Amino acid sequence: MKGTVFNHFQEMIEEQFGMECWETLLDKCDLPSGGIYTSAETYDDQEILSLVVALSEYSAVPVPDLVEAFGRYLYSGLAHSLPPSMMNFPDLWSLLEAVDSVIHVEVNKLYPDALTPKILVTEKRDNGVTLYYQSPRKMCLLAIGLVHQAADNFGTPVTIKHTCCMNEGADHCSMLIERG
Repeated sequence: MKGTVFNHFQEMIEEQFGMECWETLLDKCDLPSGGIYTSAETYDDQEILSLVVALSEYSAVPVPDLVEAFGRYLYSGLAHSLPPSMMNFPDLWSLLEAVDSVIHVEVNKLYPDALTPKILVTEKRDNGVTLYYQSPRKMCLLAIGLVHQAADNFGTPVTIKHTCCMNEGADHCSMLIERG
């Protein structure tokens, strides 16, 4: 996982739980990186998983809730790190259709070793879309948080129903995203 994701996670923890919490997590997790992340570098995915589990124990917030909350938080950081032309979508639905074919293509040009998830709109309906998610990281809850925050930014209330999940043995996740 790219260091920029870890940097945003650290920012979220410091903003919402304080610097002492971040220091406590670093002490508890004994990370190979030492908790020092450079944006463009790649770090072991296990580090973020260890940090999330430790944060859950520290805060008594369930891991799934923390991962989704981090997705919401991460949206703004990722959106601001892209050229403005890449985030110039007229609505949520256009953004969702462009994730794999535009945004991830550009990310992979900048960071050839980035392991971006496959995210595709597989079905369009009048009131929403079906989104396909596949990644060895199985961080679909992060994607759900990103979608919720994108929807908020576009002023488009949505409901998301996770109809098929990699964390339950499926080979991909399927999410029904509808206007709320």
